[in-house]
Amino acid sequence: MTDRVLATPDGAEIAYRVRPGRDPWILLHGLGCDASMWDDVVADLPPDTGLIIPDLRGHGGSTLGWRIPSIDLWAEDIAAIIDVERPDRPAVAGLSMGGYTSMALARLRPGLVRAWGFVSTQARSDDDAGKRRRADGLTLLRRQGWRGFAEGLVPLLFAPARAGFAAQRDRFLEMAAKVGETGFAATLYALANRPDRREALAALREPSVAVVGAEDRLTPPDRAHEIAAITPHGRAVVLPGVAHMSAMEDPRGVADALISLAQSGRD
Repeated sequence: MTDRVLATPDGAEIAYRVRPGRDPWILLHGLGCDASMWDDVVADLPPDTGLIIPDLRGHGGSTLGWRIPSIDLWAEDIAAIIDVERPDRPAVAGLSMGGYTSMALARLRPGLVRAWGFVSTQARSDDDAGKRRRADGLTLLRRQGWRGFAEGLVPLLFAPARAGFAAQRDRFLEMAAKVGETGFAATLYALANRPDRREALAALREPSVAVVGAEDRLTPPDRAHEIAAITPHGRAVVLPGVAHMSAMEDPRGVADALISLAQSGRD
């Protein structure tokens, strides 16, 4: 992997990793994480797979810039990285917030990629209750800081009874520390104000897969089945015993779904 940085017109620095190879994937992480969230999935992909793995704004080594935070802005960053790196017909997979960013990219630049992986995510915008939960999260950040907020997420992200829970929790908190109060606050604002993407998904012409954990409480399996039903060439994969952070809890299952999708994208 080579570490690179994209400077944006609004003063942000977007850190990302690149590995040359065939059938390239662009992998987009979830809230509170960074590019390293995908490490175990990458280990299960063919070793000659090309990769571009960014830290989304406010996460990992990436800064925010001065523009108002939005998922569409996150997607603009990914499009700019693609323009710089010029990968050969990339596929894109995003988990949770990364999935929202993937859908925004599909609307921003239709036909740009060969296939889509929507992992532990949904096409719908936040309803009023969801927006209120974002507001409650902002209050918690103010009162307890990033750690109190991130620790409150853990029971929703991981299945406590699953082997490796403690290690995955600690790994998530290490990534969350790099996000801090500023990154979390900006991202919660962006998530609360994201639009519904069902219309954009219905317009897709590329193959897609919606991957979800059977025990995901944040974006449950019915949302993955909805994505698969909306997209003209979509299917759903449900991973047993897995919660929201499927790429960390069952990297082999996620990798297998992406490998199968890559093969269909070549056909």
